[in-house]
Amino acid sequence: MSDDRTVPGATTEQRSYDPPKVHRASHVTDDSDVFIRLCENALSETGLHHVAEYRWGVFSYSADILERLPTSQGSGFGGTEQELRRDRFVRLGRQLHYILGRMDHVLRSVDSGRLIRSVLRVGDGAVFHYYFRADDCLTGVSLGAETVTAGDRAMAELVSAFRQEIGLPLMNPGGFDSDSSLPVVERSVLKEPHRVAEGDWGTAEPEMLARCAEAVSPDALHYAGYVAPGTGRLSADVFNDPALSRFFGVGGLTRDERRTRYAELGERLHYVVARLNQSLRAVMPGQLSRVVLDVEEGALFYVDRPDDHFLLGVSLDQSQVTRADRRMDRLVRLVSATTGEKPDEKL
Repeated sequence: MSDDRTVPGATTEQRSYDPPKVHRASHVTDDSDVFIRLCENALSETGLHHVAEYRWGVFSYSADILERLPTSQGSGFGGTEQELRRDRFVRLGRQLHYILGRMDHVLRSVDSGRLIRSVLRVGDGAVFHYYFRADDCLTGVSLGAETVTAGDRAMAELVSAFRQEIGLPLMNPGGFDSDSSLPVVERSVLKEPHRVAEGDWGTAEPEMLARCAEAVSPDALHYAGYVAPGTGRLSADVFNDPALSRFFGVGGLTRDERRTRYAELGERLHYVVARLNQSLRAVMPGQLSRVVLDVEEGALFYVDRPDDHFLLGVSLDQSQVTRADRRMDRLVRLVSATTGEKPDEKL
């Protein structure tokens, strides 16, 4: 069943007023109408352009405003033929359900809860994968680098609306709800971040390690590492800061155990991101440049670097994820300046 209402020969001005395109799987009943309307209302030309709902990886329905966008906008995402593009987006959502399910299993090793939000930056856009219930998820697409932040926030608000509709407590994915109300936490004891250097980095080591140490603080990014798989790792963290004691006081991992687990996780994450690249390639050419993995207790940030290196950032506090995300962007720019790379204009 489809709710398509395309006006042949419509102008750009007319298209801007066209209702979203809605596609339903045959098993979807009118009981889902309230959720489909929520999806439609989440869409905008400056933010989220496509969203689909899945249960156990099975497609239920989707809504999009692809017809409202210029053909050139995000043309690398699935081509320019809209029906083919829609089909590819839906297929991508199914693939992400299974691959990110494996990612969730990998992330359990750091004892921070299940995966609730993933943001995948590729080229000039992004794909979002949010869980609103244990076996139910929403996958969204924003086309154009300038729409990614708004699209991500729209997805977070949509998940909150879904959970309110079915009587579940809010999860604050991305930490957006708490971002503006968070105070800056001053360190109660002035300590240098804990630093680790493994492998032979030569003359680059002191400056790169200093960049990681500058990026971490108790009120945002708690761990920052620069990794060369199979070669070495530089990292800095503020796990010893008294402001973070609450994350180590109720059983679970010790500070040293967390450092070890993040070092091991980085290597595994690198492999899973390679798998994600393969899955995304049919829809979006190019490499995954940035991955955000939001868990129930904080988030992990993976940023691709030249020569198969990558940056890994961690926040332990869900309420600080948005602030940590911005700090990670700043670290990427500092590392780029240190290595003489051209800064990423999308950050």
